Amino acid sequence: GAIVDHHYHTQHTNITMQGKDNEIIPQLENKFRHLTKILYDTDVAPKTLTREVMPYLNKDVFFKDPWQQGGGIDRYTLGMKGFHSMFYFKFDIEQLHVQLNQKGPGGVREGRVLIDGIMHLRQLSWLFTYPLRTILVYKFRLLPGKPSGDCPPFEIYFHEEMWSFGDMIQNIPLVKLPYDMFRSMFASGFLAASRASLWFQNKRRGSEWQ
Repeated sequence: GAIVDHHYHTQHTNITMQGKDNEIIPQLENKFRHLTKILYDTDVAPKTLTREVMPYLNKDVFFKDPWQQGGGIDRYTLGMKGFHSMFYFKFDIEQLHVQLNQKGPGGVREGRVLIDGIMHLRQLSWLFTYPLRTILVYKFRLLPGKPSGDCPPFEIYFHEEMWSFGDMIQNIPLVKLPYDMFRSMFASGFLAASRASLWFQNKRRGSEWQ
């Protein structure tokens, strides 16, 4: 009887949690869509960054991209505002996904946000716009307390920015054609090497490699 009761309680708890997740995940998606637009559309004023982004940052928030990494809210804030003052970017979100994990130590629930998008550098927009495929990852913790507005309280403790170096090279003016030619030739060479390797393995190991 105790085992059955425990199983029922666990199943009921999981169903209840799943129902709550179905309710708050869309709210988190909307919030992170809004935060990303503010962070990466650089025509946003610094006071808007302070008001809209700072309340969601952990004091030890860690940021990394292919060129830099570091932790601490002061460094993050300085870099955030410096990015807006030095560059002119727009960000188009192609896909956004929020995943909530089960409760960890201390009953704290954490989550992960994955965003696939295009970061458009418009520094020389009168001449050209430089598009860069970008993947963003946020990691966050849900916090106790009542929802603030239309979203449960949370704090971001990790923010990673990843770029496609293939897109970075390809989108440099006058580089696209030779780079595409190089990729086609490299693909042909790789396939030729694959055929030779398979032929060698077939001779050596027999039919399982065919």
